[in-house]
Amino acid sequence: MSALYELVDDQQWQVAITHIQSLADGDAVDQVFHQNQFGITAIMNACWYMAPLELVQLMITKAKLDSRKRCLLAITGNGGITALHWAAGGHSDPAVLELLIREHPLALSATSISGRTPQQYATDNNRPVAITSLLTDATNVLAAGYFGSLAARVHGYKFALRCLAEPSYAARIAVRTSLLLSIKLGYVYVRRSKRQRNEAPETGFALDTQLAFELLNDNVWSHIMTFL
Repeated sequence: MSALYELVDDQQWQVAITHIQSLADGDAVDQVFHQNQFGITAIMNACWYMAPLELVQLMITKAKLDSRKRCLLAITGNGGITALHWAAGGHSDPAVLELLIREHPLALSATSISGRTPQQYATDNNRPVAITSLLTDATNVLAAGYFGSLAARVHGYKFALRCLAEPSYAARIAVRTSLLLSIKLGYVYVRRSKRQRNEAPETGFALDTQLAFELLNDNVWSHIMTFL
């Protein structure tokens, strides 16, 4: 069992924060993604035991350093329960739930083995109105595809939420942005330089979309907003 998991399980919030900050990135990732024998992660316990927003945010931030690009908030325990389920059933700070939704809006529609969504967990556990209304509103607007309304409800950004909720939309934006960056940075000529020098000058050269995407895949998202 990881030291972080134990600290969170003992509700030693400040010690847990200091512990994460002291770890090398790789070690922090390992401890954040650690699951016990029931599939429970430290962030799930943090959501259940009402950990401060700072700790929850720090774990999410460290998880983004994972070289395997796993989504911490998509992980489920043995009961099919996400971190948002745990927060819906145990946390009383709407800011924590808003953070979880901003980072992984698809968790709103995730169902446990018993078939319940986070909103149903909140209702079944008679949670405070601030929690149940947040989850109900967010679930409804996500289902309707109203990303502007969802962004307003969780203090997020419409474009970012839509990309997270609709992978196909995100993929289209990534390809378009890759093409724009390819043109700007001159990658459209990479294939041309490998062609025979005696090729007719009037011959057209098609943009190699796959090559452009490969070249820019690692940093394309940092440039998206520049072109939108």
